[in-house]
Amino acid sequence: MRPIKILLCLSWACFALAALPSLASEALVNSDVDVDVVGKDAADARAQAMIKGESDALASLLDKLATPEQAQGIMSALNADKISGMVRGTEVLDEKISSNRYRAHLVVTFDGGDISGLISKMGAAGSAPSPQAVGAFLIIPVYEEDNADVLWEDGNPWRTVWKATALEVASGDIVVPFGDAQDQAVVNAQTIASANYATLAPLMIRYGVSDIVIAQAKFTRLPDMTLTVIRRHISRTENEVNMLTYRADPQETKNTLLARAARDIADGIKHIKIEETQSVMAVHGGDRSTVMVLASISTLASWTDIRARLSALPMVDQLELLAMSPQQVDMIIHYRGTAESLANAITSKNIRLVKNSKYWVVSRD
Repeated sequence: MRPIKILLCLSWACFALAALPSLASEALVNSDVDVDVVGKDAADARAQAMIKGESDALASLLDKLATPEQAQGIMSALNADKISGMVRGTEVLDEKISSNRYRAHLVVTFDGGDISGLISKMGAAGSAPSPQAVGAFLIIPVYEEDNADVLWEDGNPWRTVWKATALEVASGDIVVPFGDAQDQAVVNAQTIASANYATLAPLMIRYGVSDIVIAQAKFTRLPDMTLTVIRRHISRTENEVNMLTYRADPQETKNTLLARAARDIADGIKHIKIEETQSVMAVHGGDRSTVMVLASISTLASWTDIRARLSALPMVDQLELLAMSPQQVDMIIHYRGTAESLANAITSKNIRLVKNSKYWVVSRD
């Protein structure tokens, strides 16, 4: 029996607004660097090393979380004081001091919300980011049964099933977290529902993944044995949320139902990777084309939203504005690849699209 799929939300922004404000400030991200600075004396060298260490640590962090263009743009717009304002702590390891030289290994902790905000602003204000091939997916399996939620606990059957499923995927595209104290400090069963990109960035860095899939499963026995899964796919640019419902066949047990659901979701993940990889290849190798587009808007905010969604498409090189009125924006989209791939990408961003022979019309759903 195939699962019933219901689309809930495709916008990163719409879910970010639903997140608890306090979580952003509590999401901490570590970045470690080595410093070696010579100054007028030991104190001067140490002071310079701390400033350099904060800047180098931020640059290293952005290399992992943002595109090269975004990272370069963010770093060029920040001075030492602004960078220091995002630092929440610095741990000094392997410190060596001489008369005018300071060497150490630093672990710099940043506010994850600040980092996420910088990346989001740069992505909205700048041109479309360079596409990057999607890497591995980190699965966070949350399980609810009889009104009890578990995540990292040993008694989580959903997590046990996902460990087995990850071993079945020979390509290594699926990773299940260790669930140790370090993971538990980032998120738990009570905070997972409102976790966002900034909250989960430490896990992305720790496990070297590009995407996270939160699989919140709820098991019920009556009236029929059913598993309902809220699947959230989170990456640097996406927060896609779907609901999938799996009803047990007559011969299925709870464990076989969980295993079937996990394999189905894993197949979907592999499909996402194939699609995104093909998109990246098409962007790099596709011919450059243009299309005239009229954006129907009602407010400035609606135009800002449409522009941000279009700019985020990997095949879009430039949005060339021709004219703007309170109801309409005329522009030319410069893109790579085929017109069909561009149209599919536009509609995937929850943008309504009507294609005419000489121009397209877009508006918000």
